[in-house]
Formats: sequence, structure tokens, C-alpha cells
Amino acid sequence: MNENELQDAIKSLLEELAFMDDEDRADAGLDSASALADVQRVRTFEEEGVLTNNAGLVITMADSTEWQLTIVRSR
Repeated sequence: MNENELQDAIKSLLEELAFMDDEDRADAGLDSASALADVQRVRTFEEEGVLTNNAGLVITMADSTEWQLTIVRSR
């Protein structure tokens, strides 16, 4: 697995969690108060136009805060 494959896998997981209803979240062991329930959008650095050569994600929350997750292979 390379950085971009890991990036795409994490993006898919976060998008799936973001669009779960309360029943599906409960089945996955998450409560509706989980921070993951507040994820509104997940985009890659490339999709967002972030000027870097690293793989990564920009995660936008319901309150409009944004988080950047950089993915760098260490070994």
C-alpha cells in the first residue's frame, strides 16, 4: 500500500461514517455524540488544492472547522 492508497481508504471510511444514521452508528459501536458524527466533508489535498507533495486529507466538521491529516510513510 502506498500513501495515496491509504489516503483513499481513510477518506472512504470517514465518508461512510459521516453519512451513517444513528442506528448504523450504534451498530458500529459509535454514539451519536461521537466527533465522527460531525464530519461534513472529506477531500484530498489534491482536491482542495493544498500546495504539498504529501498525500493527505482536509476534513471539514459541522461547525466549519477544518483539520488537515498528512500521510507520510515512515518506513
